[in-house]
Amino acid sequence: MGWAMSPEEVLADRFRRALYVHLTEGRDLDHEDEDRAVSASLSHLGRTMAEFLGGKVNLATLKYRMDNAFVETGCSFPPREVVDAMREVVLNIDVDEISGLLRELSNMPEDLPDAKGRLLDAEEFIARQASRGTVERSLADEFLALMLFLWHLQAPGMWPMRHGPLMRRLQDEGLVGRGDPPQDLVDHIMAVRRLEELTGAGRYDLGRLLPLLDDELPPEEECVQGCIGRIKALVEAGSWDLALRWSDLLMAFRPRSADALYGRIAAYEGKGLHMMATAEAETLVELLPEDLTAHRRLLALYKEKRMVPDYNREVRRFKAIMDARRGA
Repeated sequence: MGWAMSPEEVLADRFRRALYVHLTEGRDLDHEDEDRAVSASLSHLGRTMAEFLGGKVNLATLKYRMDNAFVETGCSFPPREVVDAMREVVLNIDVDEISGLLRELSNMPEDLPDAKGRLLDAEEFIARQASRGTVERSLADEFLALMLFLWHLQAPGMWPMRHGPLMRRLQDEGLVGRGDPPQDLVDHIMAVRRLEELTGAGRYDLGRLLPLLDDELPPEEECVQGCIGRIKALVEAGSWDLALRWSDLLMAFRPRSADALYGRIAAYEGKGLHMMATAEAETLVELLPEDLTAHRRLLALYKEKRMVPDYNREVRRFKAIMDARRGA
């Protein structure tokens, strides 16, 4: 009897299959212009955030550049609630007070307990301001979202932004709590990190996949075979970035997939990322220790970069496999 999947595993399974449909139907291409604009804004605002934390620019400059990014990305980055929160605090709270607080709390946390502590402090700050009548108490949720966004600017892969519809879905699935905003956001961070790991989803994919989750999705094996076919075709075409994307998705479906590793090796080598290709080839050999094709692939990579000690060690392993087969 098999084990029942946890709510997280069930949701990850649907996200993986939804991502397969998303990529197969070319829906990712619909976001190319937006993605380029967001990537440029993320880079620009990341530098601005570093300057703000270092005291080189003031809060007004940070707000101004966030407003510009909001317009340039078609009102998608920063999220509207973040832009609204920044406007409210700048307009209604003493500039020295809010500048000092943001420099303290928006500095990237060391870990999740540190993040929760900063969110608690931010929530208490808005409560004090509300008691003075400077802002509405309802601003607290948007202000906490602002904190997550400012952390996101510093380490996008570690600190996801709050995505309202995604958070509600996670709450419906029991992965994020309700009623304790700082803890709920910590749950959200953990859940998004985990789902991105389990699904091969990119930084902003999960929110885009939500409309597909409740549709009829292809079965897992169809997705796996489809990924394998796509990887082979993309490698033959020299489409290295797409080959990596599909290899990552296949690896999410099958964490020990040799086809995914071969795809990554070819793509990294095609992009000139030799050491990354070598690392994937070493993983492949560990996965398939008796497979001569895998060993030959690794030998070729070692030889190409004249990695003599590694090459000689791998030759000995290769010969040992051949000798064992001759003696069998």
